[in-house]
Amino acid sequence: MIQLHPQEYAKAAPLVRSVPFNNLFARVVIENKVDGHVFVDDALNPSVSLIVHKYGMALLCGNHENDAFNHQLTRFLKHPAVAFPAKYLLTHPEQWEQKLTALFGSKMREVDGQQQGQENDAFCLQTQRINYAYASPSCLHDIQVPASFTVTKIDQDLYRKIHEVQSTVVPEHFWNSAEDFLENGIGFALLYDDQIVSASFASYIVDDQLELGVETTAAFRKKGYSVYAASALVSYCLANGYQPLWACRRENIGSSRLAERLGFVPASYHPYFCMTLR
Repeated sequence: MIQLHPQEYAKAAPLVRSVPFNNLFARVVIENKVDGHVFVDDALNPSVSLIVHKYGMALLCGNHENDAFNHQLTRFLKHPAVAFPAKYLLTHPEQWEQKLTALFGSKMREVDGQQQGQENDAFCLQTQRINYAYASPSCLHDIQVPASFTVTKIDQDLYRKIHEVQSTVVPEHFWNSAEDFLENGIGFALLYDDQIVSASFASYIVDDQLELGVETTAAFRKKGYSVYAASALVSYCLANGYQPLWACRRENIGSSRLAERLGFVPASYHPYFCMTLR
């Protein structure tokens, strides 16, 4: 595996473009919009590449039969020696699924609700990632912000407050800085008595596509509040010529239900590998 310098990331662009599903997280890295890493088998003419976004999302694409690369890939995934390790891995083409199963052997487990407790010794958990497409703008008509709540665009002050009360799906994990997000991104927050209830923001923007990220503050979870900030962001997309995108892990039932309430429909399912990084 050869790690490219940022000015060389475009060498992986043909491999990324060959991927037929949502890969915005990889595109923002190779286009030098967001920090990450790019690894290839050949610095001049790569046939396989691993692109890692700072959040930990990773795309493995290209030739699955390069044994030297695959050996180094396995070692890297198990023992990452970089600032941004690969935590969540999507692959293309489909032959990678069988190849990774062989490479990881007994250290891979398929996520199955009937086998809870059997994943503890696994290094890699295999599941699926669902990509959604937007289909029903009429769904937004029935979403009305409750009395005593307000939805407002994320500004510098709200950006700071979001990161004080939320920790996982927050802008700083997807953008290089607050200035970067405020200049090039967009997001909305649901407020109650000046408290941040939920926030929805652009995780990635590439051309006319915008992928949504959503997180609700712990004290307000499981009450359906996430739909209000998210619907504001979907409305923004539709009013400003962006195609809204949504993706989540198969087991994230709450995210799936929210997507469908907003008007998204499942579009494709893809093998998804989650590294335990122990």
